Amino acid sequence: MRSKWVFWLLAVIVFGSLFLAGLLFVDTDPEKFWVMEVMAVLALVLFILLYRRLLRPYRIILSGIELLKEQDFSTRLRKLGNREADTIIEVFNRMITRLKEERLQVREKNQFLDLLIQATPQGIIILDLDNRITDINPAAQKLLGITDPGNVAGVELSTAGFRLAAQLARLEKGETQTVRTGDNGIYRCTRSSFVDRGFDHPFLLIEELTDELRRIEKQSYETLIRMMAHEVNNSVAAIGATLNVVSDILSQEGEKDWTGVHPAVEASFDRCGNLARFTKNLAEVIRIPEPAISAVPLDQLAGSAVRLAAADCVARGIEITFEPGCGEAVVQVDPIQFEQVLLNIIKNARESIGQDGRITVRTDRTPLSISITDNGRGIDPPTAGKLFTPFFSTKPDGQGVGLMFVKEVLSNHGCRFSLSTEDGMTTFNIVFPTLL
Repeated sequence: MRSKWVFWLLAVIVFGSLFLAGLLFVDTDPEKFWVMEVMAVLALVLFILLYRRLLRPYRIILSGIELLKEQDFSTRLRKLGNREADTIIEVFNRMITRLKEERLQVREKNQFLDLLIQATPQGIIILDLDNRITDINPAAQKLLGITDPGNVAGVELSTAGFRLAAQLARLEKGETQTVRTGDNGIYRCTRSSFVDRGFDHPFLLIEELTDELRRIEKQSYETLIRMMAHEVNNSVAAIGATLNVVSDILSQEGEKDWTGVHPAVEASFDRCGNLARFTKNLAEVIRIPEPAISAVPLDQLAGSAVRLAAADCVARGIEITFEPGCGEAVVQVDPIQFEQVLLNIIKNARESIGQDGRITVRTDRTPLSISITDNGRGIDPPTAGKLFTPFFSTKPDGQGVGLMFVKEVLSNHGCRFSLSTEDGMTTFNIVFPTLL
């Protein structure tokens, strides 16, 4: 606007100067008067032509630049009938059209990417350059147990406090790691990055492998156990029968030379029996029947298990208490299998304590759950990641069968469960599925 007024001010000054100069000769020299007036008119015409060919296109281009600043890609510049200016305007309009198309494509791709991030079953956590959480998709919220994403927005990953936060924070760029948790979860975690405005923004991918690996794991150890049980039972049966015959012969003959051999034969026979029971226990793990579901009051089920385990606890000086909190609430379980699960968990707690401790069995209505807490040795972080894996045991003579049985039964019932130690107290927590 300023350049326009300067231009026309200059035009008025030139035109006015020539016109007034001509008036000086209107009486004395008419010929000079008309020459000056014609020059004034020509100057005015020249200024008008200059405006149309130079200043007006310049102003139109300035308007286009303003449109770019405002990111208005829907408006086009109108041609002026000036070949040079129209060429510039045509190039500008093509550029605006291209920018609009690219912006639309970027917007559509971003919208598709946002929908994909929200819908994917993989958990995604997007971080800023300071490793603070900027976004977290619904799958990650579910996998990590985050009820309100607003509570972790802007929080540094290492201090976020949700499940897997510590393991995720230790990942390096491009690193992939499989993580086992104390609640029988198996996750593949990957750290990568994307470029935004010239900067690498880190993000994390979390994929749950629990069900798939558990299925493969179960198939593998079922096959192993079947083969091992078949071979061991055949061999043990034959050896046991032979040893039994030998023992009877030695007993009947009564030879003094065989007195040292007889105890060894009996010990070998007992060892065969122990080996047969060991393989029988393993075989029973893979022959767990489908649960016979019925409605059972949770407090009644838990109270029965506590009463059955009380005698062994009292013999070790262990105080076992039951804190019912469910009232008449019922759970859909196989009562026989589930009672055995609770007895296994209490037995592990009792063995962890050894002597003189306490075990607390507690039920809760919201959510419908049961927890068994003890003040025994506890579980260190390296051990927590190995729990519920086949044949793993923290006991020197353990077979790793107890927790395998517990995991199978709880999984068959659709329960969520975890085993962890905090502040010197170890808790096995079982959450029952919500009935719709």
